[in-house]
Amino acid sequence: MQTQTVFSHIVSKRLSQEYENIATDSLAFILQYSESARNGMMKLLLGIVPDMPNLRFRTQQTKQLTKRIMRPDMLGDDEHGTRVFIENKFWAGLTENQPNFYLKQLAECTQTTVLLFVVPEAREETMWGELNIRLKNEGILAVNKDVATGNIVHSIKTEIGPILALTSWTRLLYVLENEVADDPSARRDLFQLRALCDAAESNEFVPISTAVVSDQRTPAFILQLISILQTSIDKAVNEGVVNLYGTAPRANWERIGRYANVSNRRDVGFYVGIHFRLWKTYGRTPIWLVFSGSKWGRARDVWPLIEPAAEKEGIFTKFVDDEFVVAIDMVFGENKDLEVRNVVDRLNWIASVLKDLPVLKKELSPDATPEIGDSNNA
Repeated sequence: MQTQTVFSHIVSKRLSQEYENIATDSLAFILQYSESARNGMMKLLLGIVPDMPNLRFRTQQTKQLTKRIMRPDMLGDDEHGTRVFIENKFWAGLTENQPNFYLKQLAECTQTTVLLFVVPEAREETMWGELNIRLKNEGILAVNKDVATGNIVHSIKTEIGPILALTSWTRLLYVLENEVADDPSARRDLFQLRALCDAAESNEFVPISTAVVSDQRTPAFILQLISILQTSIDKAVNEGVVNLYGTAPRANWERIGRYANVSNRRDVGFYVGIHFRLWKTYGRTPIWLVFSGSKWGRARDVWPLIEPAAEKEGIFTKFVDDEFVVAIDMVFGENKDLEVRNVVDRLNWIASVLKDLPVLKKELSPDATPEIGDSNNA
């Protein structure tokens, strides 16, 4: 059951764009004034580094480093300097500096250091996947297998020194609440923080602000994505990666895109486009490829072929509601041509993985595909 307080109500109605900052300031306040809460935070960190000394916690210190500005949400310091960066997330994406630049800054410390991400439970796996992709893109390797200990969901030691770890708000608050059982003031403050986290993680309607509506970058970005998709499909058709026989563009309240057949076949196909529900649920990327559970989408046939290959490549996949979805990650900071090439290459990768998929005995007629595509579940 969701916790509600006057504090969480006001923030959700008036300051919903500031959830992360308010939660960070609230957590820092609690750690500053409650020794028992600090002990709880240290217990959590000792699950990552057993010999971590007692730390002092402070918030959002902006640092100008070379040409980059780094602003960690929270820092944990001992007498030798900063030992821990804590990044508190709800639904905001990673910044350009996260996690790689933060890890490199922590690596300057001669003692063991930690970069800890705190996220909603629903975002644990997708955030961890995104963090690992960024490590891979930077060439930063892990020197041990992913470890889950106590209330830490994921933890790896990187080859450059610092440990990258992840936990959830639920787990963090559970540890702190257990420690403050005899501290009424801290208990009340943590109750307020939990209510705030519940409100931030919920799917309730968030009042629309003037700033959001007037930000013309949002529609510009959507139109840019549509242009990338249109150009990518045209290029994929020209290269023989997909064909469009019997398929059509299709949009509904949750997505904008079209249906296509894999390579030169007509017995297996997919939907590709901007999928707002998947984007909201898993973050990661706005562009998704969906195999439906129909005889044309063949989700249960393609799943066992694509999933193990995707795991090796660090590609996010999910089987949900009788559909198999594959993320098409963006190439950040590149021009349109490279974005298009990236989408086409992902489609080509799908086609190559499915090249040995048995052909259905009876090929679907051209008018069957659009009928299957009418499903609103994808």
